[in-house]
Amino acid sequence: MSFPEADPETLARVLQFAISPAVLVTAVGLLLGPATSRLGRAIDRCRSLGRELGNPEAKNRAELDEQLVITHRRAHYLQRCITFYGASLFLSCLMVFLLFLKILAGWPIGSLVVVVFALNVLALMAGVAWFLRDLFLGLRALDIELSPHLKAR
Repeated sequence: MSFPEADPETLARVLQFAISPAVLVTAVGLLLGPATSRLGRAIDRCRSLGRELGNPEAKNRAELDEQLVITHRRAHYLQRCITFYGASLFLSCLMVFLLFLKILAGWPIGSLVVVVFALNVLALMAGVAWFLRDLFLGLRALDIELSPHLKAR
């Protein structure tokens, strides 16, 4: 397979079209940091709660059990979030590749590029939705942990 020699105007068009996916890659990269950090903290918290529940002298076992269930669920929400963010990154890279094939090789794949872009945005939206679910569930776990102290006021 040989590609035709591209003139500077065509190359400029390719780079112009590649900017949008590059911005998506940067945005998703910035979203991945907090999500992976939160996942690590949720895993550590699950292990800590497991150790506390393994202690026969543990007090408030029902509260600890509920926190463990919530924190475990949060870890799974964050796993889904990170998976969708990863899918978005993959689709962004695929979109750049398809744009190069369309513009430089002249392949008639414009519709495919649009479909990949739509899937990319949907994956990003799904990742954000799972991240928000984790945030709300994290606050619920905090309410359970602090409820004895908040009732005392």
